[in-house]
Amino acid sequence: MNTRNKKKILKTIIISLGVVAIIMVAAAFLWWYGIFLPSWIQWETTEKEFDQAYVTLEGRRITVRDGGKDGAVVWKTQGDWFVQNLVIKDIDQDGRDEMILLVWKHGSYGNHMPFWEKKNDKELRQHIYIYKYDETRESKIRAIWMSSQITYEITSISSGEKSYLDVTDRTGNTRVWGWREFGLKLVH
Repeated sequence: MNTRNKKKILKTIIISLGVVAIIMVAAAFLWWYGIFLPSWIQWETTEKEFDQAYVTLEGRRITVRDGGKDGAVVWKTQGDWFVQNLVIKDIDQDGRDEMILLVWKHGSYGNHMPFWEKKNDKELRQHIYIYKYDETRESKIRAIWMSSQITYEITSISSGEKSYLDVTDRTGNTRVWGWREFGLKLVH
């Protein structure tokens, strides 16, 4: 084999490796930003009043505007969170509504993991997050409870009777969750 053929083969190998690397990076990027989420998910689009704010769920993202529909944007969900459903309800029975989100995000925990965990997983999993409107904060939004990953696939959350949250899974089974001291607990 002459030098010219060796150079041609080496060039082909380098180009092929480059293409494979680009494809792998693109696939990882698309996975991180939710392109490969399950096809059974129904993404809600809605607008709702929330205390002194206005919440929009559109394109898998939440935007909170202070003072109404045309108010200034004070809070948005993180770029790698994908919001499936939104419920506004007084879940903790304190006389003020909370914003309850069904979210797909990477990892079971945020920046503060339990001491017994060595590392956060990177899987896209469902979580239920609950927020209050807090006029003392610049963002006006304060997290009051954020679940770890949900162990079954939820198709929707909705406002249940009284202060309960109805959580429907892929089998059509609806579980009722309620606020108990700190966080949601299965009621029945």
